[in-house]
Amino acid sequence: MNIHVILQEKYFPGIFDDKTKAKLESLGNVIYRPDLNEHTSEPEYSAVLKQSNAEIVMTCWGAPLLTDKIYKENPQLKYLCHIAGEVRPYVEPEVIKAGLIVSNWGNVIAKSVAEGTLMMILSALRRTTYCQMEMHNRKGWTGNMKPEGLLYQRVGLFGFGAIAQKLVTFLKPFDCKIFAYDPYIPDEILKELNVTRLSSAEDLFRTCRIISIHAARTSETYHIIDKNLLSKLEPGAIIINTARGNLIDTNALIAELKTGRIHAALDVFEEEPLSKNSELRGLENCMLMSHLAGPTPDRWVDMGNLAVENIENFVNGRDVLFRITPDKYSYMT
Repeated sequence: MNIHVILQEKYFPGIFDDKTKAKLESLGNVIYRPDLNEHTSEPEYSAVLKQSNAEIVMTCWGAPLLTDKIYKENPQLKYLCHIAGEVRPYVEPEVIKAGLIVSNWGNVIAKSVAEGTLMMILSALRRTTYCQMEMHNRKGWTGNMKPEGLLYQRVGLFGFGAIAQKLVTFLKPFDCKIFAYDPYIPDEILKELNVTRLSSAEDLFRTCRIISIHAARTSETYHIIDKNLLSKLEPGAIIINTARGNLIDTNALIAELKTGRIHAALDVFEEEPLSKNSELRGLENCMLMSHLAGPTPDRWVDMGNLAVENIENFVNGRDVLFRITPDKYSYMT
């Protein structure tokens, strides 16, 4: 098997340790192309795959897009193993519909991102941004900080995929009452985790003091959290976003935060890197993270291990884990 690895050098040491790399190279003829990236032209990408007779392509952040045209020009290609989670920038839906096997990291990083989300919830409740500004910038002490705890809070999960489900287990010691809005998740999964389904986003925002966003980025979810939804939050409520920045109407959120009525903790933004002039900067009721909620680099090895396991499964005629079907592609990031 000819295995084409498109992975930038800055990611390679964290994702592939010596053991994982050796296992990968035992599975076929491995060709490393760290020079290919999102700026690689369609003709060049197609030519590279054709010249190397690539049967398996392994991609990660920053890889070029596998278009339907490229796939048609490379009938030898059988499997695209995407190391990361977001697949839309790396493969067109027509390719999956045409039969190419595609997989991603599935739920292997859910624990790491859920850990980051929990940290942000606790930080927002404890008002750490305000505290840091008071201590560092104003050289003060407690100021007007009014921290809260997580115990017995009403937590709402907007989207209930693998990360949200793992977050539920992390919230157990805090005895929270947990609600979720996700029209795609079966009732059985929510019941198993003792989570109450709400029938609308409005109900979720009206019911819960803490909202954690875990929905995918699709055309339907663009700015789904708007002025109307934000207005449903009770005074003192907290909204956490570790999903995708454009799920929230940023201008509407800024306007709401400026009133001081609610708090936010944001790891993702509509514009990344966040503009130096963004009005989110300097808001004491808004914790900012630079897209670092997870997976942390020390856990990238989990991604590499899964990818190599899937390559091994494919080479040996077994089903790959976390295969992306056309239906799944339609509602995922």
